[in-house]
Amino acid sequence: MKIIVIGESNIDIAVKPHGEPLQGGCTPADIAFHHGGVARNIAHNLSLLGHEVQLATVFGDDDFAQAMIDECETLGIDLSLSSQYENAKSPIFLSFNDEVGNMQSAVSDIDLNACLDLDWLMKRIDAVNRADLVVADTLLSVEALSFLIDHCLVPLYIDTVSPNRALLLADAMKRSYRKSFFALKCNLAEAQALTGETALEDAAMRIVDKGIDNVYLTLGEDGVTFCSKKTLQHFPAIEVEAVNVTGSGDAFFSGVIHANSVGINGERTVGYGLKAACHNAKSEAPVNPTLRQSVFNE
Repeated sequence: MKIIVIGESNIDIAVKPHGEPLQGGCTPADIAFHHGGVARNIAHNLSLLGHEVQLATVFGDDDFAQAMIDECETLGIDLSLSSQYENAKSPIFLSFNDEVGNMQSAVSDIDLNACLDLDWLMKRIDAVNRADLVVADTLLSVEALSFLIDHCLVPLYIDTVSPNRALLLADAMKRSYRKSFFALKCNLAEAQALTGETALEDAAMRIVDKGIDNVYLTLGEDGVTFCSKKTLQHFPAIEVEAVNVTGSGDAFFSGVIHANSVGINGERTVGYGLKAACHNAKSEAPVNPTLRQSVFNE
């Protein structure tokens, strides 16, 4: 399928301290640099699965940006809808993780994402509507997200990214006149921020009531809850000896999208998402470079 993915590309710096941080001293740690960003990761996964992918994002002009651009071109990801800005620093996300990549705390420097605004998106909306489906993260501005919800004419999939960004999506939904789209992936904290509900099932059903056709509420080792107007169903996680769980949520959503692309719908897509997430957790990188369609037959 022809898929357009809209949102952030960044540099992920992942820190795994060896034991408790030393106060006033230097703590030994494993430090890894990866190309990341929810939108970029999803585009990477979908390209590995054989789709024709366009990534609409913003790049700085430093060495990090050039490395990300080069990798996208090697993967066959079309960057014609992306922009590069002079004298701009690549967005950077620095996380402190446990031994398998569960984030304990994080800081970010993402000023460049302010360019993902309404004017930037409006110039691309005609191209967006020539795709078979569209995926977006919530690093777009509130105005741009609202515009996308109202003007995207093909199935729209949105990843909430974080609880703070979920609040911005809630604002975008309020501003939207259409107030509906095809699919949303979020975790429990993001669902709670989006709805104000604390209970899992209440939050999931409230999101569907807001106008989202398919809700995927990811719960880490506790699995996934799928909710639509027809069903609310929980799926247990697949057991795996995880090396690194960073990026597994992006892989999950990519698996769901791939399932839809081959005619599998509703709750049946969750199995595809779980297999993709499980495969991703076997890699040190946020995207497992060995992801292929054959993963779903295992």
